[in-house]
Amino acid sequence: MVLPKNLIVKFWDFDKKMDADRLSKQEYPTDLTEILDIPYVKNGDKLQRLDIYYPKGTKKSAKLPVIVDIHGGGWFYGDKELNKNYCLHLAQRGFVVFNISYRLVPDVTVKEQIQDCMAALDYIGKNLLSKYPCNKNRIYITGDSAGGQLAGFVPALNVSERLRKAFDTANPNLKIKAVGLTSPCPYLEPKGVMRMYLPHVLGKNWKKQAWAKYVDFDKVIRAAKDDYPPTIIFSSIADVIAEGQAKRTYKYMKKRNIKVKYDFAWNPKLMHVYAVLNPDDKPSVKAIDNMAKFFNKYK
Repeated sequence: MVLPKNLIVKFWDFDKKMDADRLSKQEYPTDLTEILDIPYVKNGDKLQRLDIYYPKGTKKSAKLPVIVDIHGGGWFYGDKELNKNYCLHLAQRGFVVFNISYRLVPDVTVKEQIQDCMAALDYIGKNLLSKYPCNKNRIYITGDSAGGQLAGFVPALNVSERLRKAFDTANPNLKIKAVGLTSPCPYLEPKGVMRMYLPHVLGKNWKKQAWAKYVDFDKVIRAAKDDYPPTIIFSSIADVIAEGQAKRTYKYMKKRNIKVKYDFAWNPKLMHVYAVLNPDDKPSVKAIDNMAKFFNKYK
């Protein structure tokens, strides 16, 4: 059985209302420069845009480290506004943050979403790193939930021609130093309960596609060989959506001798992507600080 698309869309419409209410009650940092709605694809979709945030008063010559963030939303929902407050908090730690949107299922499949993320990185590398106070040698990638899947794939595609060919993407050729995955869902095999959901994400006849064997994230990591960047993974005991996948990712990276840290919160009140949802909360501040500290370790 596969869930009807309209039922999934209705679920995410309900989630959208809850997110709008939650975000309307939050205070956004005001000590940051914001450059909004930059298209990263010529004549592209309205979702193929990105924002840039960095501390006010930063000189162009400052060369701050760079974070590219990819929002979650079950592949069906969301845009960069969903992660704006979280990204602003990251920028407060002394980063230039690129907050990107990408096209959504069911209008596209995960393949096109990966293409969008790679196109955004390609545009950032070719057009924006030199225009803003960015250190082109210190790029970091983050993502949460479904965005954690995309953020997990991006560093591997960045170093693997075989993966880029399979997904038919651009080649940003960036110097990605480390990765931060928050409640990631990088394993796309339609098994168990996800058999009802993921066929929409993968699209019709996905098994016949060149990228079909890479729905198993272990194989994506293997394709990157020894070039997958150091990674920090965030999860929590109440993360019923992604804790299993987060732990699976951590264990496999350890097996592959990738430098990886598992930041696990035992607080039963901290649920899926807690740091992204409420970046001002004390546990979230700690998680964001830990991510910044991990990134700054790899220069």
